[in-house]
Amino acid sequence: MINPIVDIFNQVPSERVYIQNKSEDVTYGYINRSINQFSEDYSYLDGKNCALVTSSRFELAKVLPLIASVANKVFLQPKCLKEDVEKEFYEKSGIEYVINVSESGICTSKISDVNAPKKQEWLLSTSGTTGSPKLISYNLASLMKTSKKDISKGGNFKWGLCYDLNRFAGLQVYFQAIASGSSLTISESSDELSDSVKLFIDKNVNCLSATPSFWRKVLMTKGSKLLGLKRITLGGEISDQAVLNSLKKYYENSHIVHIYASTEAGVGFSVKDGLAGFPVDYLEPSSSNSVILKIINDILWIKSDRASTGIINGKIETDDDGFINTGDIVEVKDSRILFLGRDSGTINVGGNKVIPEEIEAVLNSHSKVMQSRVFGKKNPVLGMLVNAEIISNKTLAIDEEKKFKKELFAFCNGKLEPFKIPAMLKFVECIAINESGKIVRKQ
Repeated sequence: MINPIVDIFNQVPSERVYIQNKSEDVTYGYINRSINQFSEDYSYLDGKNCALVTSSRFELAKVLPLIASVANKVFLQPKCLKEDVEKEFYEKSGIEYVINVSESGICTSKISDVNAPKKQEWLLSTSGTTGSPKLISYNLASLMKTSKKDISKGGNFKWGLCYDLNRFAGLQVYFQAIASGSSLTISESSDELSDSVKLFIDKNVNCLSATPSFWRKVLMTKGSKLLGLKRITLGGEISDQAVLNSLKKYYENSHIVHIYASTEAGVGFSVKDGLAGFPVDYLEPSSSNSVILKIINDILWIKSDRASTGIINGKIETDDDGFINTGDIVEVKDSRILFLGRDSGTINVGGNKVIPEEIEAVLNSHSKVMQSRVFGKKNPVLGMLVNAEIISNKTLAIDEEKKFKKELFAFCNGKLEPFKIPAMLKFVECIAINESGKIVRKQ
């Protein structure tokens, strides 16, 4: 039986570019030939459970199909994993070899022997931004369920990678690219955003997927309007109307899609109408729909045949019908269901629940605000006070800052309840995002 990964590289024209960066192009044909050589050189990895560790997206993409062609389990280990969590993950998943990947090649270390029955799996860690990271297992069919597999058309699409490959979002971009035989231009997490944008322009990238926070930074980057984008995908965070409108205005010839997905639940659904949230009729059952949604106490629950096949370490809240609690707070408004924020990230202000993302959506809707970050700050009376960092669309003098603050307070006053209006506003030049492209909530 041919390994599905090997089969993909067998089908794509050998001269097509598989991955590229500023200095190197690697073709599908090169990888196809390398798979055969790798199976000979590293025959001891055949059927083994392997953890892949690297700080380079490009080098990981170069060896991933080689290792996946022989290994039983492939754990795409994030580089930020703590030592005690790493040890626990290895033990629970039966990792036998740790493979360190760098520009000089790969280095394998045997750490255990596993005699239990084996099944082919891909292992991913959650980001741990709202608690301890979990270790999730997937089969390849589930990971590639939504990937379009038209190799004849794939040569027309050139994807850019803004995520780490050892995260669910990055792996989704990767599989979409190779499933259709498209090229993947890879920027590194250590690159300056301006350099990444220039790389994508130079390599004629026309498909790009990123978080809304990352897209806001792209829109603030000089020269980014030169990106010739056909397809824009947003995911990982709430896609509010402000960022959707800005992208459509900036890239008017692009097809914009925001996707709801998570490491635990897989790819849920996509929204293509250019509006924030999703239509209320997505809640209605459909015989052709592989995803079922429901709302319980303002929290979205999801059931999908694209979900993970199991959780190896950690806990996921599910009900008796197999629905997963997403932890996302939603609001039904007219014929639309809008995302408000994460249940785990709420701020308690005098006994009132405040959702940071809800306030950010209001601030971001102001024409002079490029990006915002809302967070709680301890207060002896109310427990917490709402604070916000703002990136303005232009540099402000001190007197202009004072005037703009008053303008923002008045702007929020008509749209937010009094306890939700930020008590403090601070203008900043940059708002940090983490390895997953999401706003850093806890600093």
